[in-house]
Amino acid sequence: MILLVAFSIITTLNIIFIIVLLILYLVILVYGSYSICSGFYVKTYCSAKIAKREIAITFDDGPNGEVTGNVLNILKDSDIKACFFLIGENAANNEDIIERMNNEGHLIGNHSFTHSNYYDLYSSGRMMDDLMATENAIFKITGRKTRLFRPPFGVTNPAIKKSTAKLNYLVIGWSIRSFDGTISDPDKIFKRVCRRLKPGAIILFHDNNPKILSILSRFIEYVTKNEYKIVRLDTLLNITSYK
Repeated sequence: MILLVAFSIITTLNIIFIIVLLILYLVILVYGSYSICSGFYVKTYCSAKIAKREIAITFDDGPNGEVTGNVLNILKDSDIKACFFLIGENAANNEDIIERMNNEGHLIGNHSFTHSNYYDLYSSGRMMDDLMATENAIFKITGRKTRLFRPPFGVTNPAIKKSTAKLNYLVIGWSIRSFDGTISDPDKIFKRVCRRLKPGAIILFHDNNPKILSILSRFIEYVTKNEYKIVRLDTLLNITSYK
């Protein structure tokens, strides 16, 4: 009887231990997928390890016909080069904006063709088709093939690792996320970014919302006053950005 009770206890403990391990494994997988800077699935560039007070700014989800041009105006007035991660389907009817980005010395990266909510569920083959559609749209306008890719929502997984490796892409993340797409108060967004500023930072903004215009102007002024320099992303990371 005692042996039977002991066996039951041990069996129960083993089951609990296995369940705990499975839960821990799932937690690690979720963290690895949704934390782009973890590098769990694929090497990701999220910042530069430098002492110099240099940073880079990036924009996602454009081009936007009403906003991106004004972002370019602000950058031009301040002689600043940024990196724009474009959604491929947004290239249609915005060719002049993309051409201007390229002519004014900004980097252009791939941010998928549709930014689908189900992008992370794509097979590697479907991802490659999606990436190539965006790459071709950019190439048709600029004559350049980008190596820079930022996954939608910052999610990585084995399919992204496989597809980006085959297409010779560098996966780019960020060290400062502005949350300018979810926080409604521009002042809160501005303060959030400034509090986290440090050498080597890569900042994520979006150029598809008008509120970025006032934030960007204030941020450039703040950076200048605090003796930071905004450099182009490939300069900050010392990478080759085009194929």
